[in-house]
Amino acid sequence: IITLYVFFIFITNFNVIFYKDLKFIDYSFTAVLPNFIQHYFKSFSLILFQSSTITGIILVAAVLLFSRVMFVNSIIAFFINYLFLNIIFKNPSDTLIILTSFNAILTSFALGGSLIILSKKTSILLVIATVMIIIFTGFFIKFLTNFYLPVLVLPFNVVVLSTIYSLKFRQDFSELALLYFKPGSPEENFYYHQNRKSRFGNFKFLFPELPFFGEWKVSQAHNGNITHKDKWKYAWDFIIEDENNNQYSALGEKVEDYLCYNIPVTAPLDGEVVRVIDNVADNKINKPNVKENWGNTIIIDHGQGLFSSLSHLKPQSFKVEEGDKIKKGDVLAHCGNSGRSPVPHLHFQFQLSDKLGDKTHKFPIAYYLEEENNKLSLQTFEFPKEAAKVRNIEVHNTLKNAFDFKLGSEYEFECKLNGKAFLEKWEVKIDILNNLYIESDRNAKAFLYPEEKLFYISNFIGNNKSALYYFYLQTIKLPLGYNKDLEWEEEFPVSIVSKNFVRYLSEILLIIKPLITAKSFFKFRERETGEEDFIIESNFISKGNGIFSFYNQKGNGSITIDNEGFIKSITHTDKQNSFSSIIKNNYLEKL
Repeated sequence: IITLYVFFIFITNFNVIFYKDLKFIDYSFTAVLPNFIQHYFKSFSLILFQSSTITGIILVAAVLLFSRVMFVNSIIAFFINYLFLNIIFKNPSDTLIILTSFNAILTSFALGGSLIILSKKTSILLVIATVMIIIFTGFFIKFLTNFYLPVLVLPFNVVVLSTIYSLKFRQDFSELALLYFKPGSPEENFYYHQNRKSRFGNFKFLFPELPFFGEWKVSQAHNGNITHKDKWKYAWDFIIEDENNNQYSALGEKVEDYLCYNIPVTAPLDGEVVRVIDNVADNKINKPNVKENWGNTIIIDHGQGLFSSLSHLKPQSFKVEEGDKIKKGDVLAHCGNSGRSPVPHLHFQFQLSDKLGDKTHKFPIAYYLEEENNKLSLQTFEFPKEAAKVRNIEVHNTLKNAFDFKLGSEYEFECKLNGKAFLEKWEVKIDILNNLYIESDRNAKAFLYPEEKLFYISNFIGNNKSALYYFYLQTIKLPLGYNKDLEWEEEFPVSIVSKNFVRYLSEILLIIKPLITAKSFFKFRERETGEEDFIIESNFISKGNGIFSFYNQKGNGSITIDNEGFIKSITHTDKQNSFSSIIKNNYLEKL
């Protein structure tokens, strides 16, 4: 709006802009280049306030080596600037072309991946910002030349700062995401953001579990076909089935025949019981009580505006009263058949008040195991799907102890990488923001996000030739409970795990879509006896898409945990590297 105002009010006579010519040193061998290419290089040379075309060529080469995205953005910005100037001027001067292009290129660096995360919408933003650059350059030339002041990078500063400032006031966050972490190259920023989004996009401030013990089946999920519709669409119904997919024994004519009937129901989170309804009788089979729709219900306030509601409970089975403080996993009552319930089941939902039957609120389950099509997988901050069998993670103390990294603890490994032996030491530290991390003496850091039932490494920085890097590959996400059939997967930032020419070449098209991905698939090796070590195996794959579909890198590795709860060894093998390590010392935390 401001740009349009400046354009129509202050510079309606845009075609009469005079500015002192910029003098450039030209060389005979550059004279063969078309004028617009010479303008491109001269625009770059102004970044260092140089007047040599050679300087521009060197800077373009340096930018290409540092960031393919910045190089492509500079071409887009220069082309839009050149095109728009020739539309509004019959014969724009070389000086005006170079000055506006210089500011447009700097703006493309800032808004095209350095201060705003790269996305398809940043391309549109670059076009708009380039037009803004031209208008503000014209305005500042006409305004400042009267005072004999240079324009230089003033248009760049105005456009970039106003854009960033404006984005901070958005109510709805779109693909234009402001940088929220320590900056790197546009590619590194993009890969880090995409990885955070895919891994932690659904992460919330609270970590709820499923409200029961053992394995249950989701008989109705979100947007179910029976009752989970409209304002009440974000709810789940749970039942128990046997190995033959029957939910009852005998004839199923009595509530007691149903496998889930009278089974304990537990608290999904810590909180306070704020409402208890325990005066509704169980129904006979297929005779639901439509007058007292929710039946016996417990509503819990979990703080921070989140409530949960558990309904159709068995009368007189309640273990809690209103006002009770409860912990995650505490038994609340037993599953029943009260209210609008034709057969015994548990109705569970999140909501934003303590009102009985309030509209549901979409909130994920933090971590659980899901069996679907005979495949058991780990789910994190997801929404259990209809017909899936689900259960909570049961923590194994040996695994929990192995990954319980305490502040001040030290570790020493004997390592071998591609035949070369070395010692590596780790120390567990904490940064100023209370982030726990492991620091290696081989210039590497792994930032930890330990949860009660999961171990995460949220980020890795540093040397890819360290034991800590291979530890990161094997334990980027790890459930702290053993199950021989469990499988899970996790994505890696491409900028960390793939450093080769193919990746760099693919980044020329990164502004359109990422063409290289990297992930690992994990599982526990089956233990024949309870005395055997725990071994987590991984299969790593980095592959290309589209025109880079020929690219395919694979690797495999493992991490071994002994029965005393210590990391015993780490291995990884791929086409380029072969790594192995065994722990030499595991020092207790410092006093």
